[in-house]
Amino acid sequence: METGELVSVLKDAGLSPYQANAYVTLLELGAASASELATASGVPGPRIYDVLRDLEDGGYIVTYEQDQLYARATDPADALATIRTRIGRFETAVEEIESRWHQPEAHDHEITIVRRFETVFEQTKRDIRNAEDYVLMSITPNQFRELRPVLREAHERGVYTHVVIQPQPDEEFSIETEEFEGVCAEAQRTVPCWGKPFAVLIDHRKVGFALYIGSPDEYGILVDDPLHEFVFWFYLAGLSEIAESVYTNSRTQLPIAFGEIRGCIRMVEPLLRDDATVIARVDGRWTRTKRSCELSGRLTDIQYAGQPATDGPASLFHLIEQATFVIEADQERYTIGGHGASLEDVEADRIVVEDIEYSD
Repeated sequence: METGELVSVLKDAGLSPYQANAYVTLLELGAASASELATASGVPGPRIYDVLRDLEDGGYIVTYEQDQLYARATDPADALATIRTRIGRFETAVEEIESRWHQPEAHDHEITIVRRFETVFEQTKRDIRNAEDYVLMSITPNQFRELRPVLREAHERGVYTHVVIQPQPDEEFSIETEEFEGVCAEAQRTVPCWGKPFAVLIDHRKVGFALYIGSPDEYGILVDDPLHEFVFWFYLAGLSEIAESVYTNSRTQLPIAFGEIRGCIRMVEPLLRDDATVIARVDGRWTRTKRSCELSGRLTDIQYAGQPATDGPASLFHLIEQATFVIEADQERYTIGGHGASLEDVEADRIVVEDIEYSD
């Protein structure tokens, strides 16, 4: 490294121009009087004493008196300790910058693990009271009866409620049809089995999930995140796929709001296959610009992976990869996807089926 470059690096390390020139010159001379050093380094004579004092305070040199003031450089291991500390801080800063750049974007979503089922259950009650679009849940008969008041309130607000009852082997399924009326739009039951979890999905965002209820290993999960919610939707949708229907309220009581696209597709596809006219409103955002949008029009087509269903709604496995429908609005055709959509024109937050006209 040339002298000029070394002086420049020392200035970057915090030395003044006069200090850097005097120090590098003293390294070359070994020892020198103040006047000799001023002449050799180009530091003005009146300034050399302040420069030497500052260099000595920094541990770079030592001064001593003979017939006049002399100076010599100290051991570099001691003199450069401050510079090494500064270098270490810069290296740490570089690593931190790289680490933060590689970290995923921060979100204000939340996943909480709790020890008690009661915590999940009480939070579920609060979430149902605040539900706007739909509630999908898998619960025992006793849990259903305890939640009936808040489910009724949600149902009366127009929330689409779908309940899967999971009786235990030692529990008789004795819920009468009347208990579902005015409380939910759909009710199903599973085969009696031990160990099924409590699972509730609300508005494509909120999840309450609990395992090993009543045992020492009991714990629960509370989720407030539309992306992680998909995992729980898949579980509950798969459960409802095989569960037996025990109550269905007429789906033609319009409007019907959906917080996720797959439930809407499963309802609409048989109607389109029968040449019914389905009018819907989509609230969401354009996938390219992320700006909010609202489209109203006629649903014309359904797109999903696999062969089209011929005798019923698309299965869960049809919809796990692709779930898209086409809406005709303002004389244009737009493709609509669900949460996280990137290939479609619009990412839907809410879909409202407003009218259905059946063909003769």
